[in-house]
Amino acid sequence: MRLLPFASVRNQHAVMARSGGGDHEPSDSGSGCPTPLKAIPAAALLAVLPILAWAWDPDDLNRFRSTLTCLSCDLAGANLVKADLRASNLAGSDLTGARLSYGILIGANLSGVTLTGADLRGANLFYSLLDGARLDGADLTGAILTGATLAGADLTGTDLGGANLFSANLAGAVMHRTDLGHASLARANLSGTRIERTALDSAILCETLMPDGRSADRDC
Repeated sequence: MRLLPFASVRNQHAVMARSGGGDHEPSDSGSGCPTPLKAIPAAALLAVLPILAWAWDPDDLNRFRSTLTCLSCDLAGANLVKADLRASNLAGSDLTGARLSYGILIGANLSGVTLTGADLRGANLFYSLLDGARLDGADLTGAILTGATLAGADLTGTDLGGANLFSANLAGAVMHRTDLGHASLARANLSGTRIERTALDSAILCETLMPDGRSADRDC
């Protein structure tokens, strides 16, 4: 991921300072030196924080769109809503905050991908590879994850409400405060999964291999 130039923040702060009552650049004790960031009032800093946005690499995005292969690429925040990305390869890439809602990612290789805070609502991840992926804080409401591999994935704070995880492999995944409301875990493999503060009350359990090795058949 890349941060947009800090100079943009300093320039916007200078403009704000002039509009606030002064006709000169802010300085330290009249020395003419730019005011340090720590000296910026909290309200002014909050006003320019949106400039400190994560940006994707346009070359990486163009390469991916043309070849559907981009290993360890920077696609943080990219807009891929409803895109057809079936059988694509993004292994090891950064898709923090990316918008992939209702996308088609059937059979996609997303191993080791960072999808922190990404929007994957309604996405079709049928038999996709997400082993070792970071999905913390991601929204996968209603996503199709039938047969998907999420072994060792980080699902901390992930919203999987209504998702279809039939026959998915979640072995060794981390589920902390994960929303599994009305999600289907039928025939899913949860062996070795760390489930903490995650309710399974409304999830569908049928021939589900639980973390302790037993089979849960409550909803068969």
